[in-house]
Amino acid sequence: MVAVAVWPLLGCLLFNTVASSVLPRGQDDSGGHNWIDHDKVVALTQNASPGVDGQLELRFSPFLYVAGGCDPYPATDASGNLGGGLKPTNGGRSGCDKGGNAQVYARRGSSQGRTGIMYSYYMPKVRWAKGNDNGHRHYWASAVVWINRWGCVDDDVTAVWPVGISFTTDHLTWGTANAGDFSFKSTTVGVDMPTHPKIQIHDTAIAPFTGADGDKVFERTLVGWDSLPDAAAKALQDVKYEKTQVPFTDANFQAQMDAAYRESFYGALKDQQGCDAGRGGSPTTTTQDPDDTTPTDPKATNPTESDPAEKKR
Repeated sequence: MVAVAVWPLLGCLLFNTVASSVLPRGQDDSGGHNWIDHDKVVALTQNASPGVDGQLELRFSPFLYVAGGCDPYPATDASGNLGGGLKPTNGGRSGCDKGGNAQVYARRGSSQGRTGIMYSYYMPKVRWAKGNDNGHRHYWASAVVWINRWGCVDDDVTAVWPVGISFTTDHLTWGTANAGDFSFKSTTVGVDMPTHPKIQIHDTAIAPFTGADGDKVFERTLVGWDSLPDAAAKALQDVKYEKTQVPFTDANFQAQMDAAYRESFYGALKDQQGCDAGRGGSPTTTTQDPDDTTPTDPKATNPTESDPAEKKR
């Protein structure tokens, strides 16, 4: 009789123990999807958006260095299970320092007729000072690479270069820098100029990376918004975090692109390029020192811009 009475009690205690380690506190709302441990979420394989969009997403995918705080982790798996995050206790990297290649989420859009690609990273917790009140469960950080085309062939991605980069310095707060303020890295040798901006994150803030290259500065596994599995996309659309938001969903994306945009990125560029539409020719460009590892100075040539099609799930 005693054993019969004890087993339900043990089962209840076991459930509460497991639930307390997985379920978020506060007002996080999964939208009907399952929360699972943040380190049990299986990352999606690389899958950029179709066509030119995907080629551009991969061309400018940042190399990221984690200077402090959590590594990025996948926010959802292919089945729509969501990472449950971590309580903001112990050290800033406690329990979240093994993100590996994780995930970066990419989406191409526009603001004021100019094209940018947003790259977003999910962290299971964030802390900005000592004390449990100086942090919270779940955090999203993003960078937007603003680009311009120097050429007349729409599907020639090698004619597209960055002119500026926006980056979150806190929740929904954006900083900016011209492309010349960043160093870039290449995934190819002797084929193309480096196009991947090097950035770093320390707790809440992204900034240009100024240190030496090493094995801790690398790309995360990219998945494009238009290539997300339906269940994963729905989970990201439905989830409502108490202290942060998914920046690239339909509900949030345009507002964040507008907040990140700076006209000064394009202020010195002309509006017309003078392409020969009949021959598909290229505009005149200046030469560049082959030893220079930064993209072509946008002031040197005349651009043309093609506005990306608006896409919604």
